Amino acid sequence: MAPLSAPLHDGRVARSAAGRARAERPPRWPEGPAAERARRRVDMVLRRLAQLYGEPRVLDIRVEASGRLTASLARAYVETAEVRLALPMLDSIHLEEVLVHEVAHVVCFWRHGRTPPHGRLWRALMVEAGETPRATLRPRDVVLPPRRRRRRRRGLGAAARRYLRSLL
Repeated sequence: MAPLSAPLHDGRVARSAAGRARAERPPRWPEGPAAERARRRVDMVLRRLAQLYGEPRVLDIRVEASGRLTASLARAYVETAEVRLALPMLDSIHLEEVLVHEVAHVVCFWRHGRTPPHGRLWRALMVEAGETPRATLRPRDVVLPPRRRRRRRRGLGAAARRYLRSLL
């Protein structure tokens, strides 16, 4: 499968037709007053970071809420400049810190291309934003949904033994 986007030499992203279609649709965001407050907080953080980093493209980062994130609080998709937040993060007091963390990944990609995820360049951006550069955060006010467990299939050895027994 072809990638949806490919980085250009100056950090801009050239998108395929599927990538452009996704970029043109409105971001997924829940309804209600709590979600609207969270959306305002996100917009405020993005404006602050755009000014702080001197990167007006920060305002173009697509921020969505996702009910599918069960193992992490948020996820940055650096090539398409998207950030997805877990739904429970919207009410958290740690929303700003997590959003700064993910936006720093995108800005680091724009400035330096592919780098180690929590390397020195990313840490410098976090310090510049006034946050503690840490890779994990376990807030007590956020409860992620349980992970879906996949059933393990029996190994090939067990299947072969059953087959051999059936022949006897």
